[in-house]
Amino acid sequence: MITDKLSSILNEINLKGIKRTFQLLGPYILSNWKSYTGLIVILFVDIFLTIGFAWFFGTITDAAVSGEFNKIRSLLLVVLTLIVFGQIVTFFNTYLESYVTSKIKRDLKDYVLKQIMLLPTNKLSKIRTGELMTHFTNDINCIDGVIGSNLIYLIQLPLISIAVFVYMLQINWQLSVLSLFIIPIAIVAGGIFGILIRNNSRTIYNKIGDINSQLNETFQGISIIRSFLVERLFLGKFYEQNHSFFDLEMKNAKLRGTFYVVGGLISSITYIISLCLGAFFVSNGQITVGSLLTFVTLMQHLISPLTGLAGLWGSFQSSASAVERISDVLDIQPIDKELPTYVNSVKVPKSIQFNNISFAYEPETRIFHSLNLTIQTGKVTALVGPSGAGKTTLFHLLQGFYQPQSGQILMDNTPIKQISPSHLRSTFAHVAQDTFLFSGTIKDNLLLARPNISELEMINASIAANIHDFIMSLPDQYNTEIGERGVRLSGGQKQRLSIARAILKDAPILLLDEATSALDSESEYKVKEALEKLMKKKTTLVIAHRLSTIQHADVIVVVDKGEIVQIGTHEELMLQPGLYRRLTESQSLAQENYKEGSAILI
Repeated sequence: MITDKLSSILNEINLKGIKRTFQLLGPYILSNWKSYTGLIVILFVDIFLTIGFAWFFGTITDAAVSGEFNKIRSLLLVVLTLIVFGQIVTFFNTYLESYVTSKIKRDLKDYVLKQIMLLPTNKLSKIRTGELMTHFTNDINCIDGVIGSNLIYLIQLPLISIAVFVYMLQINWQLSVLSLFIIPIAIVAGGIFGILIRNNSRTIYNKIGDINSQLNETFQGISIIRSFLVERLFLGKFYEQNHSFFDLEMKNAKLRGTFYVVGGLISSITYIISLCLGAFFVSNGQITVGSLLTFVTLMQHLISPLTGLAGLWGSFQSSASAVERISDVLDIQPIDKELPTYVNSVKVPKSIQFNNISFAYEPETRIFHSLNLTIQTGKVTALVGPSGAGKTTLFHLLQGFYQPQSGQILMDNTPIKQISPSHLRSTFAHVAQDTFLFSGTIKDNLLLARPNISELEMINASIAANIHDFIMSLPDQYNTEIGERGVRLSGGQKQRLSIARAILKDAPILLLDEATSALDSESEYKVKEALEKLMKKKTTLVIAHRLSTIQHADVIVVVDKGEIVQIGTHEELMLQPGLYRRLTESQSLAQENYKEGSAILI
């Protein structure tokens, strides 16, 4: 029974969380040992100043009572020295504390972002963007309780209490012993409230992550929200989360307010009892008025640190909860230790093979089972099939974003697992169906393709992608801001800019996932013409839903339900019954019906 109680208390104190906190932050604290050494020195100076000022109040009072005016003048010089010294110490304490906390938070943000970028895609895809954002906007900014003044105060306050108690014993041991009965009450009261505040703070941090995730989705999907007239629905969801967050903050305010009231009551009661008993001792001549003033002043420094210690412990635990949230992401082991970089002149593979590949994003949703495929280099290979057949997944596997559960992908008989991400991904230029552009200028997005791109190369790639004339028509041309995710560009313009970026990468293998799907007929013709010239010296894999665009491919691979059901040229596949011919005929029929419908409308 006692063991269970002890275990319960230890769980509340969260020793495991504290251990994880210092495992993560310990190296950062140690690397700033000079600053922390300065703060510890200031800590002892603060203790000296605390006792020094209490001594001054008592001594000058006794000097005033006894009429020792010369002593009062000398004491004024002492207190002025203490005040000036105290202000200097306060400046350095504030500066050092701000320096060390800001530096650790800066370095931790750098480290966390790097580790997130190194996470395996299958792990990263399961974490909400809002949660990741919360680590930077809230969690890391809330670790001051572990690395800043709270950490120093957790050491300083007990030392102040000990030093003060020793000094109080010299004044009057009877009054000092009385304070021993108050100390446990102060510690227990503060400890209870510290635990309650910590638990509520952990809930607040989780709620902030939920709110950030919802806001992120709302802002990214604002056009869909408006199109479907669901503004009220999303606003209602936000109201619910936001009001719940407000309730949690008010609960936190009540806990802190009650804690301060309880701490204040304990301090006030202790002060009054000490003053009354002390007055009795003064009247009996056991202590002087100055000694009483010194004692009651020190009593505040004895009780306040103890009640404050529990509050700081709660704040420390709250910060530890924020660190735990960060640790949940950092505990995921990355596959690679260093971030990949672009590699010039990568070796052109002579063959690409998928050998007995089995893959599933989730155990219950199998994508491939024992898939075998050989890609012919220097040729155009088209992947066709119904939506969800696994075509885009092949691109992801080929670039190493995901790892198959069994089987191997080989380049020149070398498993791509053994090829560094830098070399592997420098081999491919990928144009995705869902074009993603970054906020900034057109030039900024083109320069992502590879380092040290010349202006002439950028212009030639834009001409080839049929986007140069449009860019030149803009007021700032290549320096035009395109907005978040390229919101100021049309779908076709974003797609052509994405193609220009792929051309600039100059990789030996092109991965085109419906690369011309968002283009009008005239632009599509020009881009296809440019791509055909580009593909002559490269291995190209094309995913196409419009089968008319890949009829001239060297090899057409038909994929259905994660399996290859047909392989051949367009002419060969049209001569045999099967999925490819059905898809082609159904698309041709749909196109004819569309034309007839258009003629009727006209």
